[in-house]
Amino acid sequence: MRIAVVASSYPRFPGDGTAPFVKSIAEHMARLGHDVELVAPYDPDVQPMEMGSIRLHRFRYVWPKRLHIMGHARSLSADVQLRPLAFALLPLFLLGSFITLMRVTGRQKSHGIHAHWVLPNGLVGAWVASLRRIPLVISLHGSDIFVAQRNRIFRWVTRSIFRRAALVTACSKDLKRGAVDIGCDPAKIHVIAWGADPDRFHPGIAPLDRLAFGLTGNEAILVTLGRMVPKKGFDILVRALALLVPSYPHVHLLIGGDGVERDSLQRLAKELEVSDHLHMPGRILWDQVPHFLAMGDVFVLPSVRDEAGNLDGLPTVLPEAMACGKPVVASRIAGIPLAIEDGCTGILVPPGDVKALAGAISSLLADPMQRSALGVAARIRVERELNWLQVARFFASLFERVLRE
Repeated sequence: MRIAVVASSYPRFPGDGTAPFVKSIAEHMARLGHDVELVAPYDPDVQPMEMGSIRLHRFRYVWPKRLHIMGHARSLSADVQLRPLAFALLPLFLLGSFITLMRVTGRQKSHGIHAHWVLPNGLVGAWVASLRRIPLVISLHGSDIFVAQRNRIFRWVTRSIFRRAALVTACSKDLKRGAVDIGCDPAKIHVIAWGADPDRFHPGIAPLDRLAFGLTGNEAILVTLGRMVPKKGFDILVRALALLVPSYPHVHLLIGGDGVERDSLQRLAKELEVSDHLHMPGRILWDQVPHFLAMGDVFVLPSVRDEAGNLDGLPTVLPEAMACGKPVVASRIAGIPLAIEDGCTGILVPPGDVKALAGAISSLLADPMQRSALGVAARIRVERELNWLQVARFFASLFERVLRE
C-alpha cells in the first residue's frame, strides 16, 4: 500500500525525543513493505538526519523561521493552553500542510492518509482525503481531544472530521470516551496500546555512568522521564520520595526531561528536605534514553489528570522501560492499564495518591525477587505484543479493511 502520513510533530534532529512514535510507526509500516511518505511542519531546530525508507516533506508556513511554533510541543503552554500566536498562525499552517499533502498524495498516488492528532492534522487529512477520494485514518494522542473539548468551535470542527474519517484509533479508553462524547461513532474507534523497539530497549543495555549524576553506585535508583508539565505527576513522585527516604536513606530519584514545572519541583524538594535525593539532569537525548532507563532499579510513571482536565494517552516511555526489563510502578489512568497488568507486568496505584505510590515503590525496593519477576514479565509482554512491528501490522490491517470496504 501507499500511505501518506500527516503529523504536526516529528523528530527534528538525531537524538530528538519529539513524537518518536510517529517515526516508529512509519518506519515499521515501511519495514512491512508499504510505501510511506510523511508530511510535517518545519521547525527552527530541524537538522539533517538519516530517513531510511521514509520520505519526509517539511513545509514552512511563516517568516521569520523563529515564528514556527506549530507542533513539536511548542503551541501549547504547559500542555493545557494554546499560545495566542498559535491562533494567528493556524490558517497559514493549515494552508501549508494542505498544499504539501495534496502534492505528496498526487505524486505518490496514495491509497490512504494517516493523520496523527485530529487537530489540526485531521482537518487537513479530511480535506485531502475528500478531494482524492481515499480513506482517512486518524490517531488520537490526548492533547488534541483535550483542546477540542474546551473550545466550542474546535469541538464542532472535530465532530465534522470524525464524520469524514473511515476509522479512528485511540491509545486509551479515556481518549475513546472523549471522542465519542464529541460525536465520533464508537464503531469507528479502535483502542490500541503503543509499543517499543525491543532491539533498541533491552535488559542488557549499559546504563549511563552514575558518577555523572553525582551518585556513587550504592544507591537505589528510581527513574522517570517526560516533559515537566502538571499531567506527568512528578510533584506526586517527589512527595512519595520524601516518604521513602526515612526507611531507604540511599534511595535517589532521577527525573529526565525539562519543562515549566522544573523550578517548582526543585522548591518542593527543598521544602520536603529531599533535594540531595532528587536529580534532574534535563533533556535526555533520544539515543541516550535506553541507557538512562537502564540506570533505574524501579521505573515510576506517576501520571495524573491535571487541574485543567488534561491527561496523557499512553506515554511511550512506559513500554520502553518494560522492554528494558524494569519493574514499573504507574498510575491507573489513561492508557497505562493497556500496558500494565497489575501485579503481573507492574504495579498500578490510584493517580495522585502519594501514600499508595510510596508504598508500591517501597514493596519493590524491599523485594529484589519481585522486581526481577515483574521486569521479566514486562519484557515478555513487549516482545509478544507491545512492539512497533505489531502496531504497524495493526495499522496495515486497518487500511486493508477500509480499502476493501
